[in-house]
Amino acid sequence: MKRWCLLCLWVMFALAPVAAGASPTPQPSPLLGKDFQAALDQRVAGQPGVGIIVGIINHGVVTVYKAGSSGTSRPLDEHTLFEIGSVTKTFTATILASMVLDGSVSLDDPVSKYLPAAVTAPSRGSKQITLLNLATQHSGLPRLPSNLKPADQDNPYADYTLADLYAFLNSYKLTRDPGQSFEYSNLGIGLLGDALANRAGTSYATLLRDRVLAPLHMDDTTVVTTPQLRPYVAQGHDADGNNAEPWTFQAIAPAGAIRSSLADMMKYLRCNLGQGTLADACLFAQQPRDTLPGNHIGLVWWTSDATGIIHHGGDTAGYHAWVAVSPDRSSGAVVLTNGGFSTVADVAMHAVDPALAMAQPQQPAHLDVAVLKQYVGTYKAWQGQDLTFTVRLAGSTVQVQLTGQDFANIYPSSKDHFYYRVVDAQIDFTRDADGKINALVLHQNGTNLVAARAGMKPPPEASASFPPTVSLDLPTLASYVGTYTAGEGLQFSVTLSGAQLAVQLTGQPSEPVFASAKDHFYYKIVNAQIDFERDASGAVQDLILHQNGQDIKAAKATSSS
Repeated sequence: MKRWCLLCLWVMFALAPVAAGASPTPQPSPLLGKDFQAALDQRVAGQPGVGIIVGIINHGVVTVYKAGSSGTSRPLDEHTLFEIGSVTKTFTATILASMVLDGSVSLDDPVSKYLPAAVTAPSRGSKQITLLNLATQHSGLPRLPSNLKPADQDNPYADYTLADLYAFLNSYKLTRDPGQSFEYSNLGIGLLGDALANRAGTSYATLLRDRVLAPLHMDDTTVVTTPQLRPYVAQGHDADGNNAEPWTFQAIAPAGAIRSSLADMMKYLRCNLGQGTLADACLFAQQPRDTLPGNHIGLVWWTSDATGIIHHGGDTAGYHAWVAVSPDRSSGAVVLTNGGFSTVADVAMHAVDPALAMAQPQQPAHLDVAVLKQYVGTYKAWQGQDLTFTVRLAGSTVQVQLTGQDFANIYPSSKDHFYYRVVDAQIDFTRDADGKINALVLHQNGTNLVAARAGMKPPPEASASFPPTVSLDLPTLASYVGTYTAGEGLQFSVTLSGAQLAVQLTGQPSEPVFASAKDHFYYKIVNAQIDFERDASGAVQDLILHQNGQDIKAAKATSSS
């Protein structure tokens, strides 16, 4: 299952844990000591070659934490290089801000002004795509160009040239007005950076160096790794722990091409805290300019409505990165890793505000091989979708292949409930009245796809594209009701109205959840599941939220006598 990770970074915590009343001016916390280090150690435990490094500036005090390995013979340190993926977009925004501030361009300039004469930027009626539209992801352009057809699926942007980009622009017809609505677009930010380079009469790499890297003395940072820097590059890993090939870029470079070290990213962080030569440009880029559900967006940068934290992340096939800045810019954090996780956003957010809980990476449950063999088979989707899932067993690991894709590992969270690591998706297996597996349900991108097992009757609720819902008696449903706490400031409130269970996270509305089995529930509004755990006596003691490849475990409050 290929995952072009630059595609999906705009999805920001549809059910993210947010603490109510999170402090807008975080103070140094004892949580960011041995407990924080232990959490990082746990993240990389059992993942050979995977490391994580975190830099924090809190009221001028700099702290660095690291765990794991660079995956090479060179130890993990502050000069180890990582791909930072879509964090590159914030550098492109800083370039734009600096050029606006010195009068080289205006945010309201149409992008066509900075394209070759032979290139016609798409427009709609009298409305043209502006630099501001591109920077706030409101251009009307799609996420990726339709003529992106990589020769190497493991390096998807390597052979997409400026000529390809210009050919796409000349042929594309906008389906909505520029500025009308949000769509996260790697294409759009790639176009923005290329247009700014045209305005400066140079390449994007040179413009980046002249406008950002040289002023900030970011000597490790590059879009093309030189022979001198190559020994410093960490080995990337996919979520299954396999070595991942590095990514290279041409026309889409402004959206994701940068490799950097923690030492350099801390210089960039200081700029975004309002310090140093480029402070005006960094702060200008952060200013909110449009409103989205749960966030404001500036020039690329996000600002969370719930916490006020300014942030952006980036993923490639083998690396993850995140930068976060407190609302008053008294503190900030950079997190870099060479694989193993679906996101490190929670680490960065917690480092900036310890009231925001860190997630626990999901750990697979143990199932006997005899149980695992029950899932092996072929499953066919219907409702006009020509899709087949092939499930096989490799040793003690279940693997799934979807039509046209490679086999990918899935891992059990409990019996009949599995999750991917290489993509944010889960698979549930359903059973008929005789206990035989009759279907699987793929949960991904907020939707659910049901596929019936060959030779088995589809489950009765298959047409609803959700897992079959089971009926639980009222005493069982009532046993889940209560308050569950996970770390400082994060609570789940579980309520029952009639026969409908609902869960409310701190600072968010209550949402219904639906039982796929006893103690196993799913949301319909978002791709997430809730499991309840019981103690030896059968009493419910914990709740676990499964989302984005991670678990958040919360303990049920005991009633006072």
